Amino acid sequence: MPTSINLSMPSTRHVRGSRLKDIGKNLAAPCGLYCGACMDYLVHKSCHGCACQCARCSASEHHQHCNIYACCVEKKQLKACSECEDFPCSNLIQFCYSPIWLHHLPVIENLRRRKAIGTQRWLKEQEAMWKNDWYLQRWVWLQRECEDRLKRSRMELEKASRKKRS
Repeated sequence: MPTSINLSMPSTRHVRGSRLKDIGKNLAAPCGLYCGACMDYLVHKSCHGCACQCARCSASEHHQHCNIYACCVEKKQLKACSECEDFPCSNLIQFCYSPIWLHHLPVIENLRRRKAIGTQRWLKEQEAMWKNDWYLQRWVWLQRECEDRLKRSRMELEKASRKKRS
């Protein structure tokens, strides 16, 4: 069962002036995730959200490893996958239904909602929804389970690879 976790907002000390008010906009990831409910944002306090370009938070590392970001933002210059004529594409569907990352399940519906009501209104809805501590604690628990599942799968692959070489 989930245990209580300190989920205070991450520090914005190094963000100055008008950039501080833009942090909320960073929480709408192109894939449809709400970054305000992400482990890196809430628990590790290492990220300002996927749309952040500060190059000091973990968003930069996420961008390097994310097929969705590469396709949507870098290749097609879009703000969200829902703006693409191929929405929802196979890449996004696989991302949504990954057996490792179960917390990706809402992305397609999140993108449909964002497209219908606009990103700013969707962000306000998300912020209100994630104020429910009971729900948020379980979401963080699920993300930790996903991280553990990824670690186990990597260890099993490494073990199989070593066994194959010997």
